[in-house]
Amino acid sequence: MLIHTDSAQATQELAAIMARYSKLGMVFRLDGTLGAGKTTFTQGFGRAMGIQRAVKSPTYTIVKEYDLPEEGQLIHIDAYRLEGVGGDSLDFNELFRPDAITLVEWAEFIEDDLPESYLHIQINRPEELAEAETRRILDISVQGSSAEYLTMIEKLQGDYVRKDADLNEE
Repeated sequence: MLIHTDSAQATQELAAIMARYSKLGMVFRLDGTLGAGKTTFTQGFGRAMGIQRAVKSPTYTIVKEYDLPEEGQLIHIDAYRLEGVGGDSLDFNELFRPDAITLVEWAEFIEDDLPESYLHIQINRPEELAEAETRRILDISVQGSSAEYLTMIEKLQGDYVRKDADLNEE
């Protein structure tokens, strides 16, 4: 599924819609170049989940955990610093667990440690854009076989298409 956003705010709004359909135990893989919008997406997702603290990329700490208001945690992993060394020093059973929703930036550096099923979100800046422009293309797909992720994409298609139509009518 391809979704185009035209601003950082629109990317965060998409993340908020996705957060609405998220369940504990889900894992989101966020891929894209530096500045693509991975942390921007995570910020919108975290706010929609009720996190009041500032959500920042855990580039130096690698992992940040946020308590969710109802139950569980949001776990934000930035594996950028694990390039070439992998995640041997991390306990992924603690990070990919049933009482948390986990978002992973730079997951290619811990590829072998990812769960079998997850939602993959590839965020790209269209090549023809200037560096300062904020339009993005998000390619959203399911890795593995999980009915929950497929259901989420179906709901997202309905919600996002309706939202897009409403915006175009204004």
